[in-house]
Amino acid sequence: MGPSASILETIAVVGDTHAHLQLALCMLARWQREIGTNFDAVFLCGDVGTFTDASQLDNATRRHAKSNPCELEFLQQWSTAPQAHWLDAIFAPTTSGGLGLACPVVMVHGNHEGFEHLERLAPKKRPADDVPLADLPAVDTNGHIRLLPTGWVARTRGGRRVAGVGGIQPGQRTARHHPMAYIQESAVESVLDAGPVDVLITHQGPTSVQFDAGSELLEPLADAGVARLWFHGHATPTRHITSVGPGGRCQVVPLGDLAFSGRGSQANDPGLEGWSYVRLGEPELHVVREAPPFWREYRRGNWSQTSDGQLICPDLVDFV
Repeated sequence: MGPSASILETIAVVGDTHAHLQLALCMLARWQREIGTNFDAVFLCGDVGTFTDASQLDNATRRHAKSNPCELEFLQQWSTAPQAHWLDAIFAPTTSGGLGLACPVVMVHGNHEGFEHLERLAPKKRPADDVPLADLPAVDTNGHIRLLPTGWVARTRGGRRVAGVGGIQPGQRTARHHPMAYIQESAVESVLDAGPVDVLITHQGPTSVQFDAGSELLEPLADAGVARLWFHGHATPTRHITSVGPGGRCQVVPLGDLAFSGRGSQANDPGLEGWSYVRLGEPELHVVREAPPFWREYRRGNWSQTSDGQLICPDLVDFV
């Protein structure tokens, strides 16, 4: 099976998490119960904050972490050995008291990551064949989150092809990043050579949608209409869903940050522009991009805090 496989699947895609993984995954687990449909996969559009050592932190993350401990959640909870035990409850079945997010969670990398960690996870040579989501390299200690390496094509259990390109356009940011933080031209070419895919996940959007905030290196993917659906995060001055490629057959879906902003009257609110899901298999795709209606229950003021300052999502407090 390839693009437009016949088995109906529902996937969720979210924007930049900046290590707010409890927030993202607990809300998605709740959302699937609210809509009465289990997700077959969850995709994260980069800036996951996959730091495994304090020495890897970039200046922006250090600055935000001073007022928002969630910026260090991956470092302090997901990458530890042993991993924070309450996180397993997110993925445990509801029949045993868990939250029931029993599907692959897959990320592409952004420009705020622990690159010394990520670059060790994937072989340099891209595989010739599509890789099952379950076979992608594990990012966290317990293997709940998988990395879709840049330029690779993976396959869902229902046969959908999902490609990923991580990083940002070189030269757009004054901050100095690890070389892996920048889009590789070879990764773009690899996706083009792989042929049509159902879903493309990138960190940055193309210039045809995001203009000066987009990436010129990604533009060949837009020109070719390589995917039915293209989700991206990073900078999204243009928020509307845009059709690109021959006949407008590719829908580009920009997604905002999920993180608590830490500023202003909405400082304790989750980011509301980064949530989406779509059912794959219908003749006409309908993307739901909206904040889950229960988001107010996940305001930072409702979270608990451990003795060492780590924040715990309300849904996980009983497991701590």
